Amino acid sequence: MDKFEYTGHLHIHSSFSDGNGSIQDIVSSARRAGLDFVGITDHNTLAALKEGWSGRHQGVLVLVGIELNTVKNHYIAFGLQEEGIPTDNENPQRVIDTVNARGGFGYLAHPVEKANPLFMKGRSFPWDKRDVENFSGLEIWNFSSLWRSAYSNMACALFWYYIDTYRGARWPDPEGLELWDQLNRRRPVFGFAGSDAHSFPAQFGPLKLHFFHYNFLFRTLNTHVVLNKKLQEDSREAIEQLLAALRCGNFFIGSDYVHPARGFRFSALNYGGEEEVYMCGRITHSPTTVLRIVSPSPRGLIRLLKNGKEVYQTRQQVLAFKVLKPGVFRAEVYWCPRLGKPRPWIYSNPIHVVQ
Repeated sequence: MDKFEYTGHLHIHSSFSDGNGSIQDIVSSARRAGLDFVGITDHNTLAALKEGWSGRHQGVLVLVGIELNTVKNHYIAFGLQEEGIPTDNENPQRVIDTVNARGGFGYLAHPVEKANPLFMKGRSFPWDKRDVENFSGLEIWNFSSLWRSAYSNMACALFWYYIDTYRGARWPDPEGLELWDQLNRRRPVFGFAGSDAHSFPAQFGPLKLHFFHYNFLFRTLNTHVVLNKKLQEDSREAIEQLLAALRCGNFFIGSDYVHPARGFRFSALNYGGEEEVYMCGRITHSPTTVLRIVSPSPRGLIRLLKNGKEVYQTRQQVLAFKVLKPGVFRAEVYWCPRLGKPRPWIYSNPIHVVQ
């Protein structure tokens, strides 16, 4: 079956909260970056929705979500039409339950964020309540969080900011990946990524900087949604299509800064039968169950993981892997440069092979 792939960027803040750009700025940057959609997630406000920004603008589909809570345990939610959800840093389960009751869904934002005294006066916003349930996923790769925690002194941070801005966030936090795999052994939990874009202006002595402008960030950690049907022309219907895919995990994360990730595919099928599933799917194990992974480039190194542990690795562009026993499978693809070590590039959402 033909698939339709759409690329977007999640976890974006605008001037409706603590971002430095308007929605118009964000849309313009997204269009220049070639994105199909963006997810606006301002802090504790749906102002962008109330101001009429939900829908297509300059060919970019704007999804309006919200980032709830203030001190810690930040929760990103989509699918809400009204504000008024009570924030509760000490009882985030209350936030999750309220979002679900109102027809929305969400994921844990930067759950393993680390503090760094060099930035934001050492503040960080991790999740310290790991016993919550009924959320759709968690953010396994957050550009801003990782970059802020990467450097031990300001000279190093400024050097790499000018030499290789991407360097500080070039791979996900291993703690976050481990948490993701642990959760998936109990139930389907989807991996999200985002930049936490604010487009902050900053000054260090005589140096005036613009930390991580939207133009740059929208070319980094993108969300690739894979649909069975083309996006509808009607904006409301198109938004529902995208939200349904995000809600169920039918997407993968692509570090498009490393190399365009468009074209990656991950599926499972039972030969001889009609059952075939894709990312976020569940398939009954049989003697003919095969996983199929397609890398967008022959320079990709495919890693197949079962229950969080690597079971196979190949430089082939297409992998067909026979499943001997049930488990939770996900794929990673590393980009192999001509010089240097392979770099994290693509992370799929899992497929559950069950008894």
